[in-house]
Amino acid sequence: MTPPPHHIRPAAPADVAFLADVSLTATRAQGRLPADFDEADWRGGFEEWSLESIDDPTTDLNVIELEGRRVGRLRITRTPESVELNGIQLHPNAQNRGIGTAIITELQSEAATRGVPLELHVERDNLDARRLYDRLGFTKTGEDGAEDVMRWDRGGLRFCDGEVGYWPDGGPGLTMRG
Repeated sequence: MTPPPHHIRPAAPADVAFLADVSLTATRAQGRLPADFDEADWRGGFEEWSLESIDDPTTDLNVIELEGRRVGRLRITRTPESVELNGIQLHPNAQNRGIGTAIITELQSEAATRGVPLELHVERDNLDARRLYDRLGFTKTGEDGAEDVMRWDRGGLRFCDGEVGYWPDGGPGLTMRG
């Protein structure tokens, strides 16, 4: 499946309410909100944290757009040792269209080019995300509270004519052509 073209741009203060909305909507659609969830309290904290993240030079907080509409949130930290996917949420109407896979594959390509791993944390009850990360070759390397720590590195990645592909069985290894 070829995903629809998406655009990633830096988040601005005007996006903060949307970032909270998309995170909340995606989590609610998965049935993952606790019974005693205080939306107003959560939203206030999330919006404050998002504003701080926009100003934080160590992380990139982004808006994912599709056909000119905001459909998701993406937060990435890049260090000399790794690329870390700190969070990706897509509105349920934008899910299962290959957008998340395309974004993560782009991050895998970046990490492979830099020779560093791509790392992330995923909540154990987020089964949809876990299936996606498993399918894309991430492995569990540890636990942190209610989250699994996962890592992807070059294993199973092959370059061919400038394209990056992942072979779940490890494939023929890393080769360069062209």
